[in-house]
Amino acid sequence: MEEKMIILTGFLILSGLFLLERYRRYALEKKIDGLVHELDCFLLRGENHLEETLMEGRVENLRNDLAAMAAQTEHQIQYREAREKRLNQFMENMAHQMKTTLTALQIRIDLAQAKTSLSDVRTELEECQKCMGRLTGEVDRILECSQLADQKINMWFERCDMSRLIRDTITVLEPLWKKKGVRIVQEFSELSGISEIYLDSYWFSQAFENVVKNAIEHTPPGSAVLIWAGDRVRSLVLEIKDEGPGIGEDELPYLFERFHRGSYGKTGYGIGLSMAADILKAHHGSIQAENRKGGGACFRLEVPVLEGKRPYVAQKNN
Repeated sequence: MEEKMIILTGFLILSGLFLLERYRRYALEKKIDGLVHELDCFLLRGENHLEETLMEGRVENLRNDLAAMAAQTEHQIQYREAREKRLNQFMENMAHQMKTTLTALQIRIDLAQAKTSLSDVRTELEECQKCMGRLTGEVDRILECSQLADQKINMWFERCDMSRLIRDTITVLEPLWKKKGVRIVQEFSELSGISEIYLDSYWFSQAFENVVKNAIEHTPPGSAVLIWAGDRVRSLVLEIKDEGPGIGEDELPYLFERFHRGSYGKTGYGIGLSMAADILKAHHGSIQAENRKGGGACFRLEVPVLEGKRPYVAQKNN
């Protein structure tokens, strides 16, 4: 009888220890699940529910580490936004100062042309005028890039014929792709449902032109650039595919950053693709780049098909 009592007591003690251990593990898992949920809120929605605590234990230490990481990330975001603002201000001030100097120089060249009667001097001054025009255009591009990044340019949305807009842009770039010996292949068979869409025709054309020009520059002579347009669930999608060397995987995350000039874009200032991204953002759209399986790169531009101007204004104000 005494042995049975000892066995029963031992069984009860072991059962209690087992249940206690199961409860401890359950409570620990619940705390970890709570921390995972808080981390998801911060990473996915930007909500910060992580509060510092002085309580001891591994779980609370993890909570403190997550809170410190959230604060550090928020600081980095604020620092990057402030740096971007300072860069925009510097670029605008520099561009305005350069334009002022260029205007004064332009006036002096005009006066010199009016006063001189020597044909060779007039010829040289005409060449100076052409150089001034190109330089002024480059300064304007830098200024526009800064203003687009700072959302200082208001878009004027109007009904546009997409097929015509695309063809007009291709016509503008005709000297470039013909000189290089590149063919432009157009595929608009899936565009019939949204032949017209509200866009800022000037700026959207600029974004589209920058991407197509980029594709032409990276496509070898004798090959083709494919331009596909279609309707994807009330969204206009444009795909520009080239047959070039493609984009380095390490460059893809930085491809649309200003002044990035990797192996895919060694020419220019590195602002064409960043301007395209800012223009698409102003249209509540997006631009993405990826490498094609058969070689080359594919740029995908997507904008929502909204009826009239009011939805754009409502989204902008929100």
